[in-house]
Amino acid sequence: MERSEKLPYRYIEHPADVGFEAYGATLEELFANAALAVFSFMTDVVDGFHEEERAVTIQAEDLLSLMFDWLDEMLFLFESESLVMKHFAITVNESEYRITGTVSGGKFDPEKHESGIIVKAVTYNMMEVRKNRVWHARVVLDV
Repeated sequence: MERSEKLPYRYIEHPADVGFEAYGATLEELFANAALAVFSFMTDVVDGFHEEERAVTIQAEDLLSLMFDWLDEMLFLFESESLVMKHFAITVNESEYRITGTVSGGKFDPEKHESGIIVKAVTYNMMEVRKNRVWHARVVLDV
C-alpha cells in the first residue's frame, strides 16, 4: 500500500500557526487531500453533510500558487457559504497550472457539527509542492 493511501495528510508543528503535509499518487489526489486537511482543522470532515456541489476553475502561475489559490478557494467556500467540501472531482493540468472540476460537501452547522480551529488564511510560509515517489505538499495556515 502506498503512503498516500495510508496517510493522506498529517499535521505538522509550527510555532505560531498550524500546518500539514499532504500526499497523493497524483496531483488530483494531492490537492484533494490538502483540502481535506484544511477542512479537518475546522471540523470533523467525516460527519454527515448534505450534498452540495460547486464548480471550480483555478488558474495560477506555478504549482505553489496553484496550491495557495486552491486552498484559498476552499476557505472562501467555508467562509462565504459555510460549506465543508469532502469530495473532489478535479483535473489538475500541471503544465498550465490549472484546476477544473467540481467539489461537493455540505453546510457546516455548529449545532450539529464539531467546531475546531478557525483558519483565517493560507500562507506561503514553508510551502512546498514536489514529487518524489508520490506527490507531497507542505502548507502552513494562519489561525
